[in-house]
Amino acid sequence: MTTDHSTRIDEEVVDAVASLGNRQRLEILVALADRERELGVDGHSMTFTDLYDAVDVDSTSQFSYHLDRLVGEFVAETAGGYRLTYGGDSIVRAIRSDLYESATSFEDRPIDGTCVFCEEDALVARLVDGRFVVRCDSCASTLVTDFFPRSQSAHRSPSEIVASFGYRIWSTVVLIQGDVCPECYGLVDTRIDGTERGDRSFYVHVSTCRECGLVITLPIEVTAAFHPSVVGFLWEHGISLFSVPLWEFFEFVTTETVRTAVTSTDPFAATVEIAFGDGTLPIEVGECGVVDVGDSADPA
Repeated sequence: MTTDHSTRIDEEVVDAVASLGNRQRLEILVALADRERELGVDGHSMTFTDLYDAVDVDSTSQFSYHLDRLVGEFVAETAGGYRLTYGGDSIVRAIRSDLYESATSFEDRPIDGTCVFCEEDALVARLVDGRFVVRCDSCASTLVTDFFPRSQSAHRSPSEIVASFGYRIWSTVVLIQGDVCPECYGLVDTRIDGTERGDRSFYVHVSTCRECGLVITLPIEVTAAFHPSVVGFLWEHGISLFSVPLWEFFEFVTTETVRTAVTSTDPFAATVEIAFGDGTLPIEVGECGVVDVGDSADPA
């Protein structure tokens, strides 16, 4: 399948973005969101008069002009008045959380986990050019990289910030399992990519959103681990997968608790085996994800 990932910027897009470049229009969006929050009613509508009174504007004609620029993409006109659309709600949440700003400070923090490349326990979480990065100080490999919005660091201690990225990455995996983009909820296409490091081969699922172009790269072992049968198998062995950050999960790979055997590269096929003291569980992984899960068995 050939997917067009080009970004088309037509006049409709330009007009929609331009309509946000005004304080009064942003105040209209925030006023609608504030009333929803105040009343606890999702999708609450405000009358023209109530909305006018909530915004600092000189005249009703000026207010009407600004409101008209928002109706359609960011504000819906209903029988009961005006309410936010999904786009309008997204803009307000971006304003409130300073989503347009990246974090500006985060001290390097040693974290638990093992490097999948050199197998050393030398992982450090860092802020690098506005991104959250987990690197190995021993071999200088980068294991994890993710956007680091300012809001993720607010009201959290350094250790809580690191933990929040662990949960955030797992929530992304859950959505990718359903071919859902974690950013815009568009359809995601997934393919296999391989890389060589020394005498070892590593394979990852690369998932690309058809709409916004977001790319998520995850080891095939992670894809296998998130199958419900595997989550249950891990739980039976005292492991809550969602409480184990990705960089700590890598230790299962280096200790061969999780083993991968590639049986074909075209088409791609591999068996990921999870082994504990009293049993093993084989998972068949293909080009786009888990193909089949076998029965757990006691070791011979």
